[in-house]
Amino acid sequence: MMRTRILTGLLFLVAPGLSRADADLAQEKKNDVLVRALVDELERGKVGLKLEGLERPYFIEYALQDRSTGSVTAVLGSVTNRSENRSRGLRVDVRVGSYELDNRNFSGGGGRSRFGRGFAARMGGSIPIDDDYNAIRQSIWWATDRDYKSVIETLEQKKAFMESKVIENKPDDHARAPAVLHFDGRTDTNIPLDRLEKTVVGLSAIFRECPAVLRSSVSLSGTGGNDYLVNTEGTRLRTSNLSYSLAITATVQADDGMKLTDSISIQTRSLDDLPSLAEMEKRCREMVAKLVAVKEAPILESYTGPVLVDAPAAAALFSGQFASRFAGGQRALGGRTPPEDFENKLGKRILPKFLNVVDDPTRSSIAGTPVMGHYRYDQEGVEVRPVVLVENGYLKTLVMSRNPSKKLSESTGHGRGMFQPSASTGCLIVTSNQGASDEALKEKLIELFEDEDLEFGIRIASLGATGAGAASGRLAQLMARFGGSLGGLMGTGATPLAIYKVYPDGREELVRGAEFARIGLKAFKRIQAAGMEPYVQNTGGALEGSTIAAPSFVFEELDLAKIDRDFDKPPILPSPLARADAVKGVEN
Repeated sequence: MMRTRILTGLLFLVAPGLSRADADLAQEKKNDVLVRALVDELERGKVGLKLEGLERPYFIEYALQDRSTGSVTAVLGSVTNRSENRSRGLRVDVRVGSYELDNRNFSGGGGRSRFGRGFAARMGGSIPIDDDYNAIRQSIWWATDRDYKSVIETLEQKKAFMESKVIENKPDDHARAPAVLHFDGRTDTNIPLDRLEKTVVGLSAIFRECPAVLRSSVSLSGTGGNDYLVNTEGTRLRTSNLSYSLAITATVQADDGMKLTDSISIQTRSLDDLPSLAEMEKRCREMVAKLVAVKEAPILESYTGPVLVDAPAAAALFSGQFASRFAGGQRALGGRTPPEDFENKLGKRILPKFLNVVDDPTRSSIAGTPVMGHYRYDQEGVEVRPVVLVENGYLKTLVMSRNPSKKLSESTGHGRGMFQPSASTGCLIVTSNQGASDEALKEKLIELFEDEDLEFGIRIASLGATGAGAASGRLAQLMARFGGSLGGLMGTGATPLAIYKVYPDGREELVRGAEFARIGLKAFKRIQAAGMEPYVQNTGGALEGSTIAAPSFVFEELDLAKIDRDFDKPPILPSPLARADAVKGVEN
């Protein structure tokens, strides 16, 4: 009697003697031309890919992204850009040698890459977007052939390099991983541009009411995709995602020429999950009111002392300093390990004893906010698991891809990035064992600056961009993508935006125009207190997004210095929006 099996909503028959896994795969190959082409070409390459006298690959992997994107941008109620794109990109990873020693993790002695040579070859290029089985297989075949010929040469160069060097305790080049058979239902990749346009046109028209705003922009983009991964270990994987990103930026200019930029960034997995138009209009007006207040505020000349950083800014600062450091993996042969590599700090205290850090992409929401760093399988086909990185201030471990290190040999499911998968955090969550209220944090700040005989302390409410380049188009794009704070991109111009002097009686005075003189790991180690409520910052969308959740911090000491630059002069004439009839759109 024949058995039945349900997979992704489809009912089909399992032939006698055929395992359920084989039946699942057979059905997917029948229904999805990409699965069929990838698996068929992989099986052919596994058997026949070999040059006479040279090694046969021990591992072959294909990763394919099938994506549709759509984006609409509007300024003052008028569309300035509307675009859509459909693409399929392929990554080919052919490895010769063995798990212990293969062609990867080699920079050629020039220290160019942590991950090794052959990156260009592994970028297999574009795949036809038509569901033409033969054309798709042709593209996969050509990319595989090219990669194989390249990696054989690389392995020989690597072996020669190792013979002339002292190599101690070299880890394996590739971590083993269990085979995965999993197929999400395919995402409908149609992005409704008309709905996107309606939203951005309506929101951008709000800025007609704001003549003080020098520049503004509203952009809404959507990305839908199906990611495929097959390899010779037996993994057959399809994951699907859909995400939307709303970015609103505005720039004002003070009388001294300083430009100040702020932004609102919202990521969701559905257009229906965006806040209501009324709520977003309210947030736009609040952002403009804050910018106008900041541009009228006096300049902060300099400051060294305790600083209270509110949660939105604290999350960005923590991500900028720690997210990349929590990523483990070996350096490439011929390269150099940075002296502050976190693998050297395992078991040591890097944060106050009351702080804990976990990376948990299995979570879909935090405090009611969707987690855009949520996923189940990484881009090397490994199922993700929560990782306790810091416990009571001590560094316990790192997130790992399939690139082992001397101390950490297994993947944690954090191999991310389409064309160059490497260890990367997904959902960093910082918590405190001694979380304090906002009032208690302010009291702690006052206690600290009074103990140093300072006249006032500093509270940083938000980060933004200030200075000569604050209104540039490139910076606005970065602000849109990274949630308005830019996190670790402080070198591009992200600075404290809303700064308050806090006096002993609790009174606060808004100031502006200061930037971080320096901020490093020791400053975080000497944090004196942390809040209770996390701020959840999403970046990058759902397909390769990341999330950081962190509370407010009271730093023992930070240095702020006056921004000393040459600013552009303000416009000669006031904005046309300042006319009494401008809001109504009436022409004189």
